[in-house]
Amino acid sequence: MAKNVYFEIYFFKGGVWFLDSVHDDKNMAIHQGRMLIASPHHMAISVIEESDDGVTDNTMSKIIYKEKKGEGDEKPKKRTKEKVKHKKMKGKELKKKKVNLMLLVISFGSVGLGLLARLALLMAEFGEPVII
Repeated sequence: MAKNVYFEIYFFKGGVWFLDSVHDDKNMAIHQGRMLIASPHHMAISVIEESDDGVTDNTMSKIIYKEKKGEGDEKPKKRTKEKVKHKKMKGKELKKKKVNLMLLVISFGSVGLGLLARLALLMAEFGEPVII
């Protein structure tokens, strides 16, 4: 038996893939798919080539064309090495700032406790009650 080949057009709408039509001609199927994606009602289309062997009942499928709305409309932004370095430095600088802030808090806390202890000693020497 001969190998049967046909082309199925699927469209994506509302989160679900639907079969639109089946064609014998590849070019006609791709053209029909492009017409569907041009309409405002379809978010994506896919043209699938189906071939089956009449002897073994094996079926093979492969996507021969697909298009999604929004793809290719904008030029992708290229990231330069400078931007990547800048982002990495931001992370390192942020970590360094956190460490510096922690050291600053510990330092001021230590100095503050030392001053309170010194004040308590001075007040004890002069016989005044210590209220902390």
